[in-house]
Amino acid sequence: MKTIIISFANSSEQPLKSITEEDEAIHTILNENNRGNFNIHRESYATVTNINSAFSVHGGNIGIFHYAGHASQTSLLFNDQEANGMGIAYQLQPSIGSGALKLVVLNGCSTGAQVTKLLELGVPAVIATSASINDTTAKIFGIELFRNLCQKRMTTRHAFTAALASAQTATKDPLGVDEPQNRALNIPVEKPREPFWGLFFKKADAVDVSPIPVETTQTESAYEPNLQLTQTIFTALVQDGNIPAQQLDERKKQEIIEDNVFQKTIMDVFPHPIAIQLKTLFAAEYGADALKKPGIKRLEQIGRVFHITTEFMGIIMISQLWELKITKQVTALPDEISDLMEKYFNLTIHERAVYNYSTQIKAIRKYIDTQPNVNYFVTELEKLREEDITNKPFGEACEYLSYIRSATYFSISNPNDPPMIQESEVPQLCLTAEEMLSVFFEKLGFLHRYTLTSIQNIRINKFRHDTSTEFDHQVVKLMNSNASHEVNYYLLAKHLDNSGVILTKQTLTVFNVERRQYRGEELAFLNLSPLVVDINSFESRSDRSNLVFYGQYSGDVFVFRNVSKPDDELNRVEININRKFGRTEQQEQGRYEAICKQLNAFKEFALHEIIVHP
Repeated sequence: MKTIIISFANSSEQPLKSITEEDEAIHTILNENNRGNFNIHRESYATVTNINSAFSVHGGNIGIFHYAGHASQTSLLFNDQEANGMGIAYQLQPSIGSGALKLVVLNGCSTGAQVTKLLELGVPAVIATSASINDTTAKIFGIELFRNLCQKRMTTRHAFTAALASAQTATKDPLGVDEPQNRALNIPVEKPREPFWGLFFKKADAVDVSPIPVETTQTESAYEPNLQLTQTIFTALVQDGNIPAQQLDERKKQEIIEDNVFQKTIMDVFPHPIAIQLKTLFAAEYGADALKKPGIKRLEQIGRVFHITTEFMGIIMISQLWELKITKQVTALPDEISDLMEKYFNLTIHERAVYNYSTQIKAIRKYIDTQPNVNYFVTELEKLREEDITNKPFGEACEYLSYIRSATYFSISNPNDPPMIQESEVPQLCLTAEEMLSVFFEKLGFLHRYTLTSIQNIRINKFRHDTSTEFDHQVVKLMNSNASHEVNYYLLAKHLDNSGVILTKQTLTVFNVERRQYRGEELAFLNLSPLVVDINSFESRSDRSNLVFYGQYSGDVFVFRNVSKPDDELNRVEININRKFGRTEQQEQGRYEAICKQLNAFKEFALHEIIVHP
């Protein structure tokens, strides 16, 4: 089994805080993400003696060598003495010859001059510095590099770039984040690139793969797609009190239940945008060849399930924020939230396809926390705070799946560019991605408590002999993967919002089964329009629900993405707020204009426009 050596030139008597923190963080990241694929050799107080011993013990099985501490152009400065950089290079030769060594990281000052010899001896990729570096910046770079490599399973190239961006936050000096990268060859030159870190290699293949050692412990033939995911979500529903899931859980004690029955139960109780994406992923059980085994299509769909789910949750948070503004519970938003909303509104479709909704949700949630007497509409978000140590796996899963979504969507939107994920890595990534998606959904069993509903029309029932008024809502429930267009009727004493897609969290009593009527006083609801639109609500000739999410705004045109195929350009819907209607389209015109009014109102909110309405 291959070994990752991490060494730190720290003093046991007077340890440097930044090196100690880098040491502990990298060691923790390696341990938490090691599934029996590699050994970890840690030298917190590296000396020439113990480093020589480590090289001797592990021989030709060193996969990554990481050094952090003081250095010069020709040597690494251990606690007891200088170690000649060329000697280190030669001691790595057995691992170079065996093909085990994939990466050397020299996270110390001015180590760039040592790169040439390492590359000459055959080290595939070297990360080194060209100048003195700030201790805090170096610590952030080292930690984020290993987080990207181990947790997100990035390639060396992308892990380096992302770590550089993270380190940039700790210094005003430009780190070259925006500089174009050499795709095929990058070797040191007489005048090194300024400033700081560089990724050096002779062949692109060396940095376009993950350097993290992988031991094949689970073959493709033994892998059962969706097994872990199905069991995890079903268990989460049972534990959260979902009645259909609990009934099925009792049945399985008496009879054999096929996996597709569990999956149908899951899809039937989740909001349509999530259920339809799970249905596509679960299609591996129904004969979709591309999803039957670990492959790029399956990996794409795992990323898509995660993204559409976080987007749905993000839309809920934005809608609640807007509701607070509309109802004047808040008057002015802080600058950081206003900037967040403006950025969100102005995203292009391609930017929105990889937008980090987790970060957005955290920011809005923190702002709502500052408001007195305001609770989350989705109250269970209270339990998903990142400061709660029990939610750490959930946060790590979100980070990992965000990368999977970004990497797979890159190939979808840039088919002619080299992929971010190499074909050889896909099988293992599929296994890990499903594991992470399971961790993610384990916390989301509460979603069955919320009903997504499209309000088609509201009729007022007020008769002469009756002093009360009743509002008859014509609605379509947008739950499960089929998004049935069967119409139901809510008879309420208080009306909901018309021409909108709403989220409710209460159940009504059945009043008339034959006429599909439900009755109640009122419903707690949150209007998600116009970020979520049911095209069926204003297309009179439509025979099905057609749910779409906001995509982008350009000129007078709002572009929406179909939730069933959000990455498919052919399924996009355009709403022109200045569309002209014919004389025979009066019914459609009225519904269409209702949507356009909401779109304009949200635009005013997101862009902080001050409009004087007549």
